[in-house]
Amino acid sequence: MERGREDFWEQNLILRVVCGSQAHGLATAESDLDTRGICIPPKRYLIGLSTFEQHENETGDHTIYSLHKFVRLALQGNPNIIETLYTEGEDILFVNTWGKRLQASRDLFLSRKVGERFMGYALSQLRRIEGHYRWLSNPPPEPLPETYGAVFKAGVHRFPNTHQERAYKGARKHYQHYVSWRRNRNPKRADLEERYGYDTKHASHLCRLLKMGEEILRDGVVLVRRPDAEWLKGIRQGTMGYEELLAWAEERLQSLPDLMAASSLPEEPPEEDAEALVVELTEEFLFGC
Repeated sequence: MERGREDFWEQNLILRVVCGSQAHGLATAESDLDTRGICIPPKRYLIGLSTFEQHENETGDHTIYSLHKFVRLALQGNPNIIETLYTEGEDILFVNTWGKRLQASRDLFLSRKVGERFMGYALSQLRRIEGHYRWLSNPPPEPLPETYGAVFKAGVHRFPNTHQERAYKGARKHYQHYVSWRRNRNPKRADLEERYGYDTKHASHLCRLLKMGEEILRDGVVLVRRPDAEWLKGIRQGTMGYEELLAWAEERLQSLPDLMAASSLPEEPPEEDAEALVVELTEEFLFGC
C-alpha cells in the first residue's frame, strides 16, 4: 500500500471520528465539526529518513495522527486520544479492517492512568477558570518600578536590591499576561464571562472531564456521548454559580485517591502488547503479511 501522493494521510486512513462537542452531544448552533483520524504512513516514513506524526488542516479542526503517535499518546492516557477509540455509532465517519481491529483492542489502553489524566485535565480547566475569575473580579494594577523601591537615574531604573528587581519583573510579567489575555480572548468567551461572571464553557468542559474520570476509574467505561448532556448544557448556560462550581469540583478532585485505590483497572497499560498491535497492524496494512 505504498503511495507517493502527498495526501497519504487520507489514502492510508484507518479510522476517522467526530470529536469535541459534536461527539459529546453538547454542540450548539455555533459549534464547528471537528474530526480526529488515524493513518498508517507509507514505509519510507517508518523505516526511511522521512518522518510523519500528524497532519492538521489550516483551521486545526481536522487532525490525522500516525498510528505510532496515536498509540504513544493512548498509552499516556491522553483524554482526546482515548475518546477517539470509544467513539461509536454515527460519529464514526470512516473505519476499515485495521481501524476495527484497533477499536476492538481499545480496552488494552484503559488503565488507572487514564482516569487520572482525565481528572488532571479537569484540574487544569479549574485553575484556568479561577485565574480568569480573579482577573475579572480584581484586575491587577500596572506595576510601577517606584513601588518596588526603584530610583530613576541616568535614564534607567535602579533597584535597591536584586530581590526587589525580581519582584518587579515578576509582577510586570503577570500584568502583561493579563493585558494579553484581555486583548486576545475569544469574544464569545468574553460574552459568557460578562453574562455569568466566569467562563461557563470552561466549566462545562471541567464537569464533563471530572464525570468521565470518575466513570473510568469506578466503572471502567468511557462514555463519549454524554448521558448527562442536558446537565452539562445547563452549566454552560449559567445554571451553576461560580462558588458552587468550585465546591463541586474540589469535592471530586479530593476523591481521586480513593477512586484510584478502589479501581479494578490496571495501574498502567501493557506497553509490550500495544507495541505488538502496532507492528501487526502496520505489517498487514503495508505488506499484507
